Amino acid sequence: MRGFVVAIVMLYGAIAAADDRVVRGVVIDRTTGVPIEDATVVGASVTINTARDGTFTLTIGSEEHDLVVTAPGYAMRVVPLGNFNTLRIAMVASTTEVIEVSGRAPHTKAIVERPMPEPPAAQTYRLTSEDLRILPGTANDALRAAQILPGMARLPYSFGGIVMRGTSPRDNSVYLDGVEVPLAFHFGGVTSFYPSSMLESLTVTNGGIDAEYGRAQGGMVAMTSREPRTDRWRTGGSVGLLDSSVFAEGPVLGGGILIGMRRSYFDIVAAPVASDDTPMPSYWDAQIRASFGHPRWGGRITPMLFMAIDQMSQTVRPEGEDYEDETEVSSAFVRLAVPYLRQEGPLTLRVTPWFGTNQLSFRSRFSGDTETFKRPVYPGGLRADLTRDYSWGHVRGGLDIAGAHVTHFQAGLGHTGDLIMQINGETTVDWIDAALWSEGRIDFGRIGFKPGVRIEHYGLTSEDVIDPRLSFYERLTEMITLRETVGRYHQPPTPGDVDPNGGNPRLVSSYFDSASLGVEGELDGGWSGAITAFYTYGEHLGVRRPTTGPIDFEQLGSLGTTFSLLLEEQLGLAFERDAVGRARNYGLELLVKRTIGNWFGLFAYTLANAERTDNPMVSLGWRPFELDQRHNLNVAASYKWRRWRFGGRVQLVSGTPYSTSPYPDWDKSLPPFFQLDVRADRTWPQCWGDITLFFDIQNATNQRNVEGREIDEFGVERDVHGLPIMPFIGLEMTPH
Repeated sequence: MRGFVVAIVMLYGAIAAADDRVVRGVVIDRTTGVPIEDATVVGASVTINTARDGTFTLTIGSEEHDLVVTAPGYAMRVVPLGNFNTLRIAMVASTTEVIEVSGRAPHTKAIVERPMPEPPAAQTYRLTSEDLRILPGTANDALRAAQILPGMARLPYSFGGIVMRGTSPRDNSVYLDGVEVPLAFHFGGVTSFYPSSMLESLTVTNGGIDAEYGRAQGGMVAMTSREPRTDRWRTGGSVGLLDSSVFAEGPVLGGGILIGMRRSYFDIVAAPVASDDTPMPSYWDAQIRASFGHPRWGGRITPMLFMAIDQMSQTVRPEGEDYEDETEVSSAFVRLAVPYLRQEGPLTLRVTPWFGTNQLSFRSRFSGDTETFKRPVYPGGLRADLTRDYSWGHVRGGLDIAGAHVTHFQAGLGHTGDLIMQINGETTVDWIDAALWSEGRIDFGRIGFKPGVRIEHYGLTSEDVIDPRLSFYERLTEMITLRETVGRYHQPPTPGDVDPNGGNPRLVSSYFDSASLGVEGELDGGWSGAITAFYTYGEHLGVRRPTTGPIDFEQLGSLGTTFSLLLEEQLGLAFERDAVGRARNYGLELLVKRTIGNWFGLFAYTLANAERTDNPMVSLGWRPFELDQRHNLNVAASYKWRRWRFGGRVQLVSGTPYSTSPYPDWDKSLPPFFQLDVRADRTWPQCWGDITLFFDIQNATNQRNVEGREIDEFGVERDVHGLPIMPFIGLEMTPH
């Protein structure tokens, strides 16, 4: 791996800025408790509309003491801030004319809603668009930022993949506005599929997911795109070392539309200095999100389309030969959805039909032999739910239908000596998974419950499963809340798992029984935190059948198992498995955040133990999971000075286990992983918006971390070092 030469030139600004303060909150209907979307929150110099869940985040000056909140059909509220940085604002319905407010909020006495806990649910970690911009070591990427949070494990070389509480990447789901994303990261995991500038927020739920979601036995990342602005047209974008992006938004047909596109050029920039046999990746993605209507006035429809395309190629001319060996891999997906939201009094209806395609192809020519792999997938589905709000809580129910048509073809694969043995052939599969779910929230003031159940039929395995779930909360004080969750979470096998050409058609679904207990709170002085204990136990996990030779990727040590798990999740390759494995994961998560004045700080720590058992006919009992990380510590801080913001992050993680045995016992561990990331950005306000130059330097000390160990034919181990210093330098243009 070639190192990078980094040159950083810092420009000092002469314009002083006042200390800022970040205020977060939710706006609700006082009678029904329903979140109010598109409510207007006004500060002295900033105005923002609430998201679909009623939440908002805005940065105000230290001299500001009040906010003005307005919403169609509600009386105006003037909210004194006091020392609170988190607010829950209840609006009263009004039959009088709605007053539009702009400018400075008046200093008028009014009743302020003290911070209150969210409705009973699992412990979640939420990052706003503001958080994403100031977290060091993430290169302004939303999913990379999520990997800093408690319960999230790291992958070698920052490979793309979400690993929560000792689960595999395939056990966790990523959703964008309720639509599941098949591949969350571009090749190599450098960046995720959706630009952070087009997001409203990101929420991580490591376990205890509501009955609304299923088909995943781990956790979930929910990404919420932001509403397009409709007052006038705006354009913006960014330019970086790896890619550039552009977006435009504005009014159209009585609503609004937001369009974005991003293209990488790493293959172009690196080609002149890279060796001939270096794989050259490239990617691009595109996004369209529109919004028409209002939830309370006939309903709102938000058509959306997002897509991503990745390509990687390699050409090598063997010494002394007159031919070239070529390898080409391409992956693409497209999703089109038309969410509809209607609110009528205490009733809320959501309907989201969606469909798309996933395309994966592989072609290799080596020593005259050609290998080909193609797998087009055409998925589609429908999510719908109806909520009835009451003064004591709510009752919800809905359906979740998803299916696909898959054509799997491969030829010339499976030669003797290959690391991945695949059987050649062609398979066509059609299936539909259908679920009915229901939940109720019962609020007794300081205590609340949310029981739920999910009943589902899996088309691939012809199974019917039932997942009961329960969450509970108790408000210990006005600022501190206790949360508990327990539930069962089934996950069906993938088409590759049951493919007759290399898989096991008799494989069944696996499941995790999960429980958690946590305390969270908001304190004066900008402090917030949460501590959560968790335990999960899994049954019927798919275990790969023993091969006649050494295990796949054995010579790559722990890196081999990571490659294998990512190939399962990202490429869906077929491996012959039996549903005989078990899992147990337990540990403790701690998160402490503070935002005060110009300072931002975050402390995230996970103490975890992840274990597995394999085939009971040959297993020696419990062993460490391939991605087990006993300790995972992230400490991040940043400080705003005039127009500059400086920050840093320290990450310290226990080494992952590895084995040198053909029948692995995972009795060895790599050395601990240490990385220091530093960040500096500078903003130039313009009449039309802001220009921001950022330097995000990852592994600033050029630490030679050991990410794996190669093992030769004589059993001699050699360290495989991780990435060197990685500079992410970019320029962002953000319109007002």
